[in-house]
Amino acid sequence: MTLSVEEMNKQLPIANALPGEAVPYYMASGEGARYEIDGQLVTVIARAADTGGIFSAAYISGGMGAESPFVTHRIEHKTLYVFDGILHVWLPGESRILTPGDSVVIPPGTPHAYRMASHYTRFLNWMTPGGAEAYYERVGTPIDSHVPPVHAGRKPSLREQAEVGAEFGISFPDVERVAPSLQQNAGRPATQTPYFLSAGEGERMVSYQTMFTYLSRPENTGSNYFAVHTKGAKSPYIPLHFHSEHTENFLCTEGRMWLYANGREVLLTKGDFLHAPAGTVHSFAFDSHNTQMLGFLTPSVFNGFFEYFNQPTDDYMYTEGGEPYMDMEGFGRAQAEMDLTVVGPPPQRRAALDI
Repeated sequence: MTLSVEEMNKQLPIANALPGEAVPYYMASGEGARYEIDGQLVTVIARAADTGGIFSAAYISGGMGAESPFVTHRIEHKTLYVFDGILHVWLPGESRILTPGDSVVIPPGTPHAYRMASHYTRFLNWMTPGGAEAYYERVGTPIDSHVPPVHAGRKPSLREQAEVGAEFGISFPDVERVAPSLQQNAGRPATQTPYFLSAGEGERMVSYQTMFTYLSRPENTGSNYFAVHTKGAKSPYIPLHFHSEHTENFLCTEGRMWLYANGREVLLTKGDFLHAPAGTVHSFAFDSHNTQMLGFLTPSVFNGFFEYFNQPTDDYMYTEGGEPYMDMEGFGRAQAEMDLTVVGPPPQRRAALDI
């Protein structure tokens, strides 16, 4: 069942459970449908059933040497974003050593593989559209643990992986692995091609005590989504608003932040996730110094919003302090021209006022 915008406005977020329908929900770090695959923990935080088929997402974590073979997705566009540890990622003819904040964008049809190179590595696997996350359920073993197993359990054979993968357009090509290297990757291509992006790199814009960095744009993702990293000082809620044509997804990567969604306040810390489908009335506030979050917006109709009231910069950090300001004229134009409906002033903080 698809809810109207008016119906979505009234849906209180579900907490720590996959809802099975496209409604607002929150997942604390570690919560989700959990499977073990060859010593790795796959924690699914969004399925096609939870997002109206738009996307799926999972955290994958494991110890030193945990890896995947080369895999190719015929349908899904992927972004891998490192939260913890060290991750080696291979593409045809190249490889990188990725650390927290680094990412790699992988269009459909691109062979890729990874190996974990620290005693605890965790990365986000974002896939658009949703559906292929069911592969984990088919080849993995359901587990209750919220951390990777000490010893690997059942390892699916390559034949089993290939047979199940074929049902989802997933194949396992034989591709040579080149030696991984540690590089600073600053460029974002203008076409839909695979690329690595180092932490802090990307097109950056600043406003008062805040910096926005594009990790991907519609031209990189076939207009399916774009990703933006936000960091900033402690700040109050922004005006209450909703979107009619796109879904907004929040992942806290550092610090802590409050999210207001349809009347409920939720505290997010590192690894926590909130899904706000179109029609969700929401706002957010940063509640610690240099809080950071990752946002995936899908489809990409909201691309260009941040340019309305922020200034391009070559700096890598916002300036703290100074006189508060906001380009209200630019924000007004954004309301008139973008998928943005402001419904009220910033909400008043009500929860946990003593922290």
